[in-house]
Amino acid sequence: MLKPLMLVSGVIEVVFGLSALVAPLVVVEAVGGSNGDIPTLALIRLLGAATLGLGGGALIGRTHLDTVGGMAAAYGLGLYNVLAAPALIFGAASAGGPGLWAGAILHSVIAVLFVLAFLRRR
Repeated sequence: MLKPLMLVSGVIEVVFGLSALVAPLVVVEAVGGSNGDIPTLALIRLLGAATLGLGGGALIGRTHLDTVGGMAAAYGLGLYNVLAAPALIFGAASAGGPGLWAGAILHSVIAVLFVLAFLRRR
């Protein structure tokens, strides 16, 4: 269950990361924001770089789950989703648009699946 989960989550993060790097204003508007100032766009690009790196690591690490490095990638991606879910839920509940709610729900589902996958491996 962990390998396909890392594949799906890794692809999602790579796609998001690339879109945030290339078109940060589109990402801001998709989550209900309208602030296109330079610091906001720089932070979205930074988030894009981080999620691109995380997703790329997951795509490589998913084929090495029998090693410490592969499991480190899995735990990193799992922890990211577990922490991102409540952060996005809070943001969506405060002022988010439909795009932010979609991200919150997606990260929540993936976080639960990661926790279940880790529990099954024990």
